[in-house]
Amino acid sequence: MNEEKSRRRPWETARRVLQAAAVEANGRAGAYVTREGVMQRANMVDAEHFRTIARYLEEQGWIAEADADYGVFVVSASGIAEAIG
Repeated sequence: MNEEKSRRRPWETARRVLQAAAVEANGRAGAYVTREGVMQRANMVDAEHFRTIARYLEEQGWIAEADADYGVFVVSASGIAEAIG
C-alpha cells in the first residue's frame, strides 16, 4: 500500500505505525524507539505525516516521553497491548 492510499485510512496507518513501534521495542513496554526505525518498519517516507500520527498515538496514551519532533519516544504498556490485540 502506498502512503497516499494510507492517508485515506487514518486508523490503518496509525495501527501500522503503532505495530512498527511495538516491534522496534521488542514488545517491551517502556522501551525507547526512534522515529527513523519506526518509519522504516512502517514503510513511511513523510516525516510530517508520521508526526501527525505520533501525536494521535500520544493522545491515546499508546506512546509517551516523546521529544518535540517524535525522534525518540516510548511505547506504553497500553500501546503494546493495542498493537498486538
